[in-house]
Amino acid sequence: MNAENQSPDPSSPVTSDSPCIDRCAIDASQNCLGCFRTLDEIARWSLMTEDEKRNTNLRCRNRRTATRENG
Repeated sequence: MNAENQSPDPSSPVTSDSPCIDRCAIDASQNCLGCFRTLDEIARWSLMTEDEKRNTNLRCRNRRTATRENG
C-alpha cells in the first residue's frame, strides 16, 4: 500500500493503486484488517474501473480512520 492510500488526511490524493499490504486477515464485519477492503471489493478489484478503484480506496481510508478513532 502506498503512502497516499494510508494517509487519513482527506486532502491527500486517492489513487487507484491496490491498497493490499499483504497482511490479509478478515474481521467479523468481513473487512480485511490489512487494506480495509470488504470481501466483495477484494473479489471485484481486477474488474473495477480506475474510478471504482479510487472510490474503493476512499472507502478504505474512511474505514481505517473510523477504526483508529473507535479503537
